[in-house]
Amino acid sequence: MKSGSSLLTALLLSAFLLQGCNDAEPAMSAYDSHDGVTLKQSTEQLLGSPSRQVLSRQGTVMLRIGATEQSIEAQGFIDIDQSRSKTVSARFGGRIETLYVRYNMQLVQRGEKIMELYSPDLRTIQEEHLFIIKSGAEQSLVDVSRERLRLLGITGTQVDQLERNGQVATAVSLYSPSTGFVYFNALDASDANISDASSTKSGMDMIQSKTRGQAYQTSAAQIREGAYVNAGQLLFSVNDLQQVWALVYVPHEHLASIQENESVEIVAETNPSKIMHGKISLIEKTFEESSQRFVRIRIALPNPDKDIKVNSFVSAQFDVRNSRSMQVPASAVYKTGLNTYVWVKTDTTASGVGVFHLRKVLTGANSNGMTSIKSGITPNEEIAKQAGFMTDSETYLNEE
Repeated sequence: MKSGSSLLTALLLSAFLLQGCNDAEPAMSAYDSHDGVTLKQSTEQLLGSPSRQVLSRQGTVMLRIGATEQSIEAQGFIDIDQSRSKTVSARFGGRIETLYVRYNMQLVQRGEKIMELYSPDLRTIQEEHLFIIKSGAEQSLVDVSRERLRLLGITGTQVDQLERNGQVATAVSLYSPSTGFVYFNALDASDANISDASSTKSGMDMIQSKTRGQAYQTSAAQIREGAYVNAGQLLFSVNDLQQVWALVYVPHEHLASIQENESVEIVAETNPSKIMHGKISLIEKTFEESSQRFVRIRIALPNPDKDIKVNSFVSAQFDVRNSRSMQVPASAVYKTGLNTYVWVKTDTTASGVGVFHLRKVLTGANSNGMTSIKSGITPNEEIAKQAGFMTDSETYLNEE
């Protein structure tokens, strides 16, 4: 700073003149007092690292107790509530003969036929069942054979038709377990691959890139007629969309002010004039990205009219009120990336200039121009009111 540099030059010049003027009086010792401050003390104050110590006449402030009333806004998108999904997996390996649902998110009714699956293994089991019946085996053996077919997904009606007609079905029909929207290729947001280049983007850019990378495909289904499936493979899921998830990303410094089961206001991009109310279901315990300090929050959002569109962007507003904390003006805090600093007044020169040292602090939420301080300074310490004026663009901050 210019004022500090001028004062430094003047005091150093005075020190040399005092040491050289020995004809009028003995030279001042380095430990002799001059106006209550020794020359050595003044020199040590002035020769400290300029990145840790600054001389300034600016005003100071101290910690004070204040109430935090703020609204935290976060961005995110709508996702399917997986807890409401009913899934159908292949109970045997085979080939998809006929597919009756052509698109993801197509509305289906309970009991509606979704596909027909051919399996050589299933054909063999049906033939064995017919052989047991024709051979006049004991009823217990027939019941065991029927149960075997049931466990493979064959309905009672289908078994009755097999026994009545004596004809082995070449394909088995699979039906929807409930009324809702069928989807074949749902991806969870955590499975999306984000390129390294996205880590250099801003927080919102990162969220948008992540959303586009994981979006549900609502066009043609990824499985096709003639495709082979394995036993245990997930074939499709059905979700009624009566409730959806709003996945929003909140900066880590606000997490202490947000609790699960709290109410949240949600506004979707598809209908910005409508305010919806959801409840926080889960605050995830890990950072979403190592280079982006955001935590994902899952908000349960009722959707009785099914008008909330999956993958649409939303804004969430968290109201934080009546929390009391130690605060300082936001201007007294200097942020550099993930670190936050203040300039603590440690001394005063003979001419009344304050000596300030750099110190790292841990901050909380911002509210009404005030910043909460969690640790780093004590209530009886004074700090510079305008931290930005104490550091120029070329200063490299080194905490003491």
